[in-house]
Amino acid sequence: MSSAIDGTGNSYAAALVSSILYGFYLLLAIQCIYGLLTKHGSTSGRNVALGYAVLLFIVQTVYYAAGCRWSAIEFVDASIDPAVFASELSGNLSLLKDTMYVINIWVADSFLLYRVYIIWSLHYVSLLPFALYLASLATGIGLLVETGKPGAVFGQASIINFGTPFWSLSVATNVCATVLIVSRLLYHHGALRRSTTRNPALSGTSPAVIMFVESAALYAVCGIIYIPLFAVDTPVQYPFSALLGGVVSIAPTLIMARMAKGTALTKEWSDIPLVDMPPVAQPAPSQSTETIPVSGSNMEPNRVLMQLV
Repeated sequence: MSSAIDGTGNSYAAALVSSILYGFYLLLAIQCIYGLLTKHGSTSGRNVALGYAVLLFIVQTVYYAAGCRWSAIEFVDASIDPAVFASELSGNLSLLKDTMYVINIWVADSFLLYRVYIIWSLHYVSLLPFALYLASLATGIGLLVETGKPGAVFGQASIINFGTPFWSLSVATNVCATVLIVSRLLYHHGALRRSTTRNPALSGTSPAVIMFVESAALYAVCGIIYIPLFAVDTPVQYPFSALLGGVVSIAPTLIMARMAKGTALTKEWSDIPLVDMPPVAQPAPSQSTETIPVSGSNMEPNRVLMQLV
């Protein structure tokens, strides 16, 4: 009885988390899509981001709608006839919800890999997250096959056996991509600080915030928390599953919002050869302490130098 109450309570918490996150995502997605539609220049990058934004919006909305119907069956219909909820555990609605969940992860992961390509181009280090992504595709297909079998129930051994490696590979893809993106950003940020080159993508915002958003680290953190809860099949996993289901769309949309504003990192930025960046100008050592006036100005030489830098 206690476990049933815990399961119902956590399912209710999951419904609340899902609704809150979808509301936030809806506002963010509308702003992002509108910004991409009205953005001028960089047509190819804009079209890619717009395609991803629209696809994520469709999949996330279908997933949320299926989740709402699922909650209605669990908390309303099942209170009248418990057999209704039992019949839906392996029904079409459950299959639709699980399919949208998995597709959402695939789409979000592929967008993050696109960002890895933008940051790293065709460097050999980018092959690892791509290999992990292919493995997550295979395990995700296996998970959907198992959940689509008659009588399949979320939490049974065969589903856990596919679900655990699927989420593990997805999170591994994100963690690997996060490390690659953040390391590249740190490298460029340090070089830019030592040079006269200024890039709007790395100015005006805390570098830590930029790196967190650009690398979609939010999804990786939530995934790391969720995987062990799913593996042990505890009811506590339900709200974290809803959290992961919302964040998987929010994290890439935050990057697309930066692309719409023109502040996201571009391939042209990643192609800048750091060795060619001019160093910050340093004042030449003077043998005299005499102050040399600047023609037409009462400003001191040091202040003139500060303005030039």
